[in-house]
Amino acid sequence: MLTLYHYWSSVCSQKARLALAEKGLDWTSRHVDLFRFDHWEPGYKALNPKAVVPTLDHDGRIVIESNVIIEYLEDVFPEVRLRPADPYAQAIMRLWIYNSEEIAHPNVNTLSYNARHKLRLAKFPKDQLERLAAKCPNPAIARRFLRRVAEGVSPREEEDAYATLDHMLDAMERALDPGPWLTGPSYSLADVAMAPYVNRIEVLPRPEMVGAKRRPRIAEWWRRVRERPAFQTAFSFANSDTSDPVKR
Repeated sequence: MLTLYHYWSSVCSQKARLALAEKGLDWTSRHVDLFRFDHWEPGYKALNPKAVVPTLDHDGRIVIESNVIIEYLEDVFPEVRLRPADPYAQAIMRLWIYNSEEIAHPNVNTLSYNARHKLRLAKFPKDQLERLAAKCPNPAIARRFLRRVAEGVSPREEEDAYATLDHMLDAMERALDPGPWLTGPSYSLADVAMAPYVNRIEVLPRPEMVGAKRRPRIAEWWRRVRERPAFQTAFSFANSDTSDPVKR
């Protein structure tokens, strides 16, 4: 039995749901509301000591970190292959999985704060947020959280994040020649890993970064990704908080 602990719009959760959907696997949903701070509660921290989503429970075996989860699913459920057979293509796949974590994730996270998360957190009194942050097991994350609540993300931080993403997207545009997928002719975990970040960039203030005028190969790749039935399944998970003004 597969159980996924996840949050509806978390990019890392979307990555895990997309791999599950591509493989046609049945799974049980356990929604972890990041804006009710479920992930910092003792019960969830006992399951996932990093207190992040997603977490996969496979018959009592706990797997954490989205990139580890998608490779675990590939190893355990190889009937639908999402890893190229060629070793060099596998290396390219793992490079893009790495890029999704090292480059895309922290910079998309930075850009998401003012655009999306600030509005969600404004309803909390400052002292309540301080008490909540004290439950976070990672002191660096707790300090960053409180700093962003107090100060937001500065224009300079945002410009640095955009510059870093531009550099990564230029590399992605080159990697898609000749395409059609990031590792060549076959859709793979590389595409699974990058899709949630392109999806998020589209709803941030500069969606033209992945548009056809600036990056036609990425735009065409993104069209193909969205046409896949698994994408429709993985990205249609409903927002459980109907009072949340942020969509997608």
